[in-house]
Amino acid sequence: MTKRLAILVFALLPLSASAQPAPLRIGAGIGTGGTPAIAVAGYGSVRYAVKTVSFVAFVRGQADEAATIGAMRSAGIEDAVIGPAGSQISLNGAGSATVRGTIRDVSTAKLERIGLAALAYAHAHSGVSIENVNFVPRYDDCAPHEQAARAAAFAEARRKAQAVADLAGVTIEGVLSVSEGGGCPVQFDGPYGNGGAFDLSTLTTSVNVNENVSFSIVQGPPAARRRTL
Repeated sequence: MTKRLAILVFALLPLSASAQPAPLRIGAGIGTGGTPAIAVAGYGSVRYAVKTVSFVAFVRGQADEAATIGAMRSAGIEDAVIGPAGSQISLNGAGSATVRGTIRDVSTAKLERIGLAALAYAHAHSGVSIENVNFVPRYDDCAPHEQAARAAAFAEARRKAQAVADLAGVTIEGVLSVSEGGGCPVQFDGPYGNGGAFDLSTLTTSVNVNENVSFSIVQGPPAARRRTL
């Protein structure tokens, strides 16, 4: 009888255990000392009008320095500079020189005038061609737009975290950690200015920010927690 009772109890153990609800397991955030957390990513992007661009082009052939710089200045390019042929590394190889300068208060009319000036210069100088023309946006006034993109990315991260918390039945307590990517390009000097994409059709560029945020959490929704306090 004792043996049969023991067998019966052993057989019922899995049933009684399965009848109990499984405890909620909340993953611990990485690098937070084991604090329960929800980790999400947010993305923000702001497009804005460009005020200043760097002008960069390659002149193939024997370019006259004085005539080239004069043509650039007449077209509205400030700080005009031309390097002697072969003085810089370029995809065009030997026999080409880099010309560069700054265009302030950018407008479609200014860019069109520069294009016409380049065609006129090449037409007036036999054996000279102007190639790989680039307008590179300067990011001198990028900071406020970066902050707006950052705010949008963080808001998206918080929205995602709240959606996960609502489904999981937990409450967000605060922010444990933030890791950011993107933002304004690093300022540097050189023939290519500051880098970045420039939309010629709209005269705009964009700044993008990624935020990886870990939110600390506790078990239970806010209303349930208030009733137990």
